[in-house]
Formats: sequence, structure tokens, C-alpha cells
Amino acid sequence: MSNEEFFARVRSEFPYAVQGGTDQLVRTVLKTLALHVSAGEWEHLKSRVPNTFAALLP
Repeated sequence: MSNEEFFARVRSEFPYAVQGGTDQLVRTVLKTLALHVSAGEWEHLKSRVPNTFAALLP
């Protein structure tokens, strides 16, 4: 799944309007998730996803 497909999927399944749009919502959720996962686990996750998606991760 490409980044654009991922964002499109979130847009289609998250029916609420949010300030900043769905892209900002995804980035906020990813930043929040990073705060609740150990640094080692986060780096492991980043190493397991495609580079284009890993670029979205904080």
C-alpha cells in the first residue's frame, strides 16, 4: 500500500472532519504513538515498513 493509498483509506474509514485534514490527523496519531512505545520498538517498527512510509514516522 502506498502512502497515498494509506491516507485515502484513513479518509474513507474516518468519517469525521478534523482541523488540518486527515493527513494531519495521521501525523498526530503517529507522533502520539511514538510517545508510548519504547525507542527500540519504534526503531524496529520503522525498519519494518517501506521507506516511503517510514519517512512519515517521527
